[in-house]
Amino acid sequence: MSATREDPVEPGSNARERAHGVWALLGVLMATLALVSAQTLVVAVTGGMALLLAVGSAFDWHRAGRLLLRMKWFYLSLLVFYGLWPTGSDGPGAGLGEAGVRILALMVVVVLVVWLTEYVARPVLVRALGVILGAGCRSSRRWAERFAHRLFLALAYFEAEQGALRRQRRALSGTRKARIAVVREWLIVRLDQALAGQWEDPRVAGCYDAAQVRPVSPWPVVALWFGAVVAWGLWWL
Repeated sequence: MSATREDPVEPGSNARERAHGVWALLGVLMATLALVSAQTLVVAVTGGMALLLAVGSAFDWHRAGRLLLRMKWFYLSLLVFYGLWPTGSDGPGAGLGEAGVRILALMVVVVLVVWLTEYVARPVLVRALGVILGAGCRSSRRWAERFAHRLFLALAYFEAEQGALRRQRRALSGTRKARIAVVREWLIVRLDQALAGQWEDPRVAGCYDAAQVRPVSPWPVVALWFGAVVAWGLWWL
């Protein structure tokens, strides 16, 4: 008798993968919260830890580079904001320095997110996020997992829709402002459809239907938590 979605192939392995996913997701959240401090030493420690995780795994550097480049306007806004209106009294030079640290912190977050989605299979990550969101309330666990499923499905659609987005922009005419408004509206509609589960594409949705059991080493999660704890200690000490 063949295995189905209702009959997991290896319940023990699935439970271990889900536990790894929960701890990995919580570790990334802990490291991200430490980066909010924008302290140079905290960013350096967390960034070094993120690079070690990336080098020691099957990290998709091309995908990470694309995500980092897509945030270029946010980097520019940080430079302008902190350069023109520095938070301290040391002038624009200190403000630009703070902006640089915050940009590096944001880049570290992107690297950690890419590593997380490569280290943990998407179906396992969906279940892990559902466990975290539904913690403490068994009745909301199913709703939390459905929400996590739709959230990651929407992200997967956006990654797969870059070609369609470029074609949509090329097909438009009129002023630049009008084209940007049309594309923004198109993206909002697509996001609403994905989150509502109304956007069916077997190429993307199929990756969530399989069990996808694979061996996962716990040592990257241990290293992640060690780096996160050290970063928090540097922040508060």
